[in-house]
Order: sequence, then structure tokens, then C-alpha cells
Amino acid sequence: MNSPIKVVVYDENTEVLLADSVLANEMTVTYCIDPLTVFDLVVNNNIDVLLVSDKVQILSCVEFIDKLQSFNISNDIAVAIFSDITDRNYRAMLLDKGVLDVFEIPSNTEQLSFRVRMLLKLAELRQKVQIIGQQSRNAEQSKSIENSTNFYGLQQPFPEQQLFPAFEYNLVRAAVELIKSDYAQLNSLDALAQKLSTTERSLTSAFFGVYQCSISAWVREEKLLVARKLVLNGVGNITQIAHELGYADIAHFSRSFKNRFGCSPKKIYRKDNLFPSAEEHDL
Repeated sequence: MNSPIKVVVYDENTEVLLADSVLANEMTVTYCIDPLTVFDLVVNNNIDVLLVSDKVQILSCVEFIDKLQSFNISNDIAVAIFSDITDRNYRAMLLDKGVLDVFEIPSNTEQLSFRVRMLLKLAELRQKVQIIGQQSRNAEQSKSIENSTNFYGLQQPFPEQQLFPAFEYNLVRAAVELIKSDYAQLNSLDALAQKLSTTERSLTSAFFGVYQCSISAWVREEKLLVARKLVLNGVGNITQIAHELGYADIAHFSRSFKNRFGCSPKKIYRKDNLFPSAEEHDL
């Protein structure tokens, strides 16, 4: 049997929610009104999920979260905030401080149980996002050493990170890195969401928030911008480029290319310019 999830609630006013013993085997809940007690539990790794009220006065919610960061807990503990404030900027500020979610305090044991399970899934997703991001950075560093010209590099740069909630931004970044790693394999939103252990709805919402367009529209534009660079530089032939970027066939690729840039890829292909024939060389 799995050990119960260890949940700690830091709140000076909340009444005990788990008087019901139905969930006793699922979670153990500790209520703290003293921030030092919570810090002690954090340091000794006695927490799986930490829920913090933004109504605390001994040490404000924001100050409390800032101090928690000094313990480097973001990879080990799922932290969320209880708040009835709906302001988007306030919520984004808290998310940028490393908390996983901001929501109203659950009114019963079932709601609390649901929130705790969701937080643990979000924590798992965050770890995957961080791993993918690190792998991508390592791969990019290796490529830059091997070849100073990266024809497959990101064509639609990321907006400035500080403009968005950190978690949503990192989720989109991980999605982009997966898409760029294999256009042909990740050819559906469902496949991409599964790779990131999230839902299509959550991924779509985060992506639109960062790039102001759908994922499919972003992928189409990115593929065509990469294709133009490959075509202009004569990297491979037209068929190889279409296949590499995941197009079903060369006709589909040529049609999409012409609709976007006003001419066919064959018309601007520079292979002959880069590698002139013997007759041209002799002229």
C-alpha cells in the first residue's frame, strides 16, 4: 500500500477540513499557524503538498513563499496558494514565485482531495518540463559546437519570459522544444499533450497565452520558415526537405510554401547556385 500523501496547511483561520475519516488512508493533513513549524517540516522533508493561505498575518503569503525559495524546494514539494482574489496579475505574480496553483480554499474533503491530486500531477509535469528543457539546452550547445550554422533553429523567438506566468511559459517552451525535435512524430495535439503529461485544453490555453495563436498555426508557420531557410541555402533537395519537416508529400509542401511566400520552393532553390555545373564553372 502506498504511504498517505503528507499535506500541510499554513493558515491562521482555516477550520479542519478532514474530520471525515474516509480519506484517512489517502492523506494526512497537518494544520500550522506558525511559519517556523512549516519551515521545520520543509527542511526535514516531511511534506508532499504545502497549501498556504494569503490571509496569514504573522508572515505574509508573499514573504513566506520568498523565504521558502531559499530552501530550494520547488522540485520536491508541490506548493499552492489559497486565495479569493481573482486579479490575473496577482495570480501571475504568485505563479512566478514557483507555486503551482492559486485557488479558493476547498469547502469539503472531496474538493481538497481533488486539488491535492492535481497538484501532484502538476509537480510531475514541472519536473518533466525542466528535464526536457535541460536536454534541449545541452543539445543546442552540442550543435553549436559541431556546426555554427543551425538551419533548423527556432524561427519564431520566445517572447520575454517576465511577461507570462513562469509555469505556463515553461510548458510552452517544453512543447516547442518537442515539436522542433521531430516534426514528423509529433503530428497531433493529443500526442504532444501526452508527451508532456498534460491535457490538450491546458496546453492550448498556455500556448495561446504566450504566442497569441493556436499550436497548429504556430507549427505551420515554423515549418515554413525553416523550409524557406533550407531552400534558400540548398540544404538537401526539395523532397528531402518536405520529408524532414513532416509533410505528407512534396505537392502538399509546395502548395503550402507558395501560399505563404508567393512562389514555389523550386523557383528559389539555390542548389545550382551553390554548386555550379562544370560548364558554368568554365565560363
